[in-house]
Amino acid sequence: MKQVTPLVQEQLAADYRAGLGIYELARKHGLHRYTVSQHLAAAGVVMRRTITDKEKAKARELFESGTTYAEISRQLKRDPATVKKMIQSQDFDPSPRG
Repeated sequence: MKQVTPLVQEQLAADYRAGLGIYELARKHGLHRYTVSQHLAAAGVVMRRTITDKEKAKARELFESGTTYAEISRQLKRDPATVKKMIQSQDFDPSPRG
């Protein structure tokens, strides 16, 4: 793993927590994506998981059956904001059901 200064490692962690992805961090700091991941792990950063097609399908199924964002997030073990974005980014109407 390429060595970086503690200041760069802190900046990587702060940028990742602010929402930048691994590839964006690699470009910004001139590092390989694997190196970025290793430094984030070493800094104790909890990595975001990629949303799978299976999760998207399950979220859609639950949403269309009337399940709330909060309940979907509990079932998928995801943040409610992530679930809402996941559902709203799909090609169906996320308007309230009634």
